[in-house]
Parts: sequence; structure tokens; C-alpha cells
Amino acid sequence: MRHPKLIWGIIQMYKVSSGSLCSLAVIITISSIMIFGYLIHYAHAQDKPTLQLSTNQKTYKPGETVVITLKNNGKSTLEFSDSTLGLTIQNTKTHQKAGMFGSQVMSELKPGESKTVRWDQEDVDGKQVQVGTYNAKTSTATEENSNSTSPIAVSTTFTIK
Repeated sequence: MRHPKLIWGIIQMYKVSSGSLCSLAVIITISSIMIFGYLIHYAHAQDKPTLQLSTNQKTYKPGETVVITLKNNGKSTLEFSDSTLGLTIQNTKTHQKAGMFGSQVMSELKPGESKTVRWDQEDVDGKQVQVGTYNAKTSTATEENSNSTSPIAVSTTFTIK
């Protein structure tokens, strides 16, 4: 940390005499508040929830099952809008959407927990999707009375060819 060095440098600039003792006390107080604020911010950043979304492969053949895993690397339980963990899959070029259907019930992902969703490469009409690059994404649900600041969004990309 460079804050203690900064404080020491400021102290060295002043010749500590009876007249500047009050100024020195003010500088030390302000510097201490700055360091305390930095430490609070750093501790809060370490507590921030993290979410990881991945597929078991980067490239799939048409018809091959796509296995998508969502892992909570944070320290708090995360909530999602449905049983497919709020997951959406879309072709990046055509914007064709996958046929992901889940129950409209809240799903939880506890700290350190992973959940897997399997996609059969079918669109909303039950037909094989086109070859191409696809983006899978999700975000945590937000509740009206929740203390969380904003949803956590993650995505990953894979190819069907």
C-alpha cells in the first residue's frame, strides 16, 4: 500500500514544532479517514458476488447436446427467474433464439454451487438451429425488497458447425 508512504512524506514536509502540531494532527486525521475508506472499499470488493457461465466444449456438431454450467463463486446465494437459471441462447448473426423452456419458479444457486442445463440445439419450434456462433447468457433476478445493488450478468459464446 502506498498510503502509509504518502502520510510519512506529508509528515516529513512539516517541521514538527509547537505551531504546526495542530496542522499535523489534521493531516493525520484526514489521511487516516482516507486509508479507512480504502480498506472498507477493498473489503467490500472482495465480498462481491461472482458468477461463471461456461460450456463443456467451444465447438459442437449439429444435434450434439450443449452442456452449459453456471457456478456461483461468490459468498452469497444468488436467485434466478426460472428453472433454467434465466438462461437464454441466441445466434449472434441471425438472432434466432433457442428453445429453452423452464418452470416460472425462482431458482437459487448457493455459494460454491454449480448447476447444469442441457440444450438439444432446438429452436422455439422444436427444429434444429442453424450452424453458427451462439451466445448463452443469464443474469440474477432482482427483487423489490432485495439489498442487492444490481443484477449480475454473465455470458459465454460457442459455435455449432
